[in-house]
Amino acid sequence: MISDSSIKWIENLAEQEQLICSGQLPALDIAKTRGEVLEVGTAVFLRQIKMQFAALVKLFNARMTEPSLGIQINGIPDRSDCFYLQRNGVKLNVTSNRPGFVQIQCEKNSSDTLSRASILFSGVIEARFSNFEEVSWFFLENPISAEQVSRYYLTEFLQSSRNTDRLS
Repeated sequence: MISDSSIKWIENLAEQEQLICSGQLPALDIAKTRGEVLEVGTAVFLRQIKMQFAALVKLFNARMTEPSLGIQINGIPDRSDCFYLQRNGVKLNVTSNRPGFVQIQCEKNSSDTLSRASILFSGVIEARFSNFEEVSWFFLENPISAEQVSRYYLTEFLQSSRNTDRLS
């Protein structure tokens, strides 16, 4: 099966080849192709993270005997690949504002409606081109997968969103 990034790469090369043959472009612009591949790679990685989170949240919620302990997962309007988790007034946002970067930020809503939410933790996952122009993802200089990101940040989110009032 051909990956989305390979399809985008070939589409871009074919378009450029036609422009070269018609005299509208002097040579292949690999930087343009790389930029578009990075856009596709970011969207694909966000979808992979979202699928992992959705599966893990579904398993977690199925094991909770009390529905109030469950986690909600929702999409962000107008940003199809971005999403957030929510529980007990705490949100974990997974977004991308530019190709090659995925931001993860956990915030707690303030009881004061005029105050901004307080940031509990955040992280950035960065893309890099590796061998043969493949997009690989890194966190703190280490290669990572969507599954690793989802497990780690779901664990952090659960610890941050636990309702401590119920534990006393």
